[in-house]
Amino acid sequence: MKREVLVEQAKAAGQAAEHNLKVIVMNPERMISLEKYCDGVVYLNKMIWFAQEEMKNAHRPGWTSLKSRLLKHLTLILNAVRRKSKGATL
Repeated sequence: MKREVLVEQAKAAGQAAEHNLKVIVMNPERMISLEKYCDGVVYLNKMIWFAQEEMKNAHRPGWTSLKSRLLKHLTLILNAVRRKSKGATL
């Protein structure tokens, strides 16, 4: 599964969890029992936390990793050295 899809699904689940948490906190009598109410609140808080963590970990468009930047610069340097050793001028 692509990372972007996972982030979008986590975001949607987090928004739904926030809404559902507000609903059950405002209307606790809708839950079957106190135990179910507590389990529901804990589950929804976990979903909200998971969505927030996924948003933090999401790869931001346009950002490149340090490894890819270093490889790019190293390639440029090695190509320049290779051209210089063959007699070409920079």
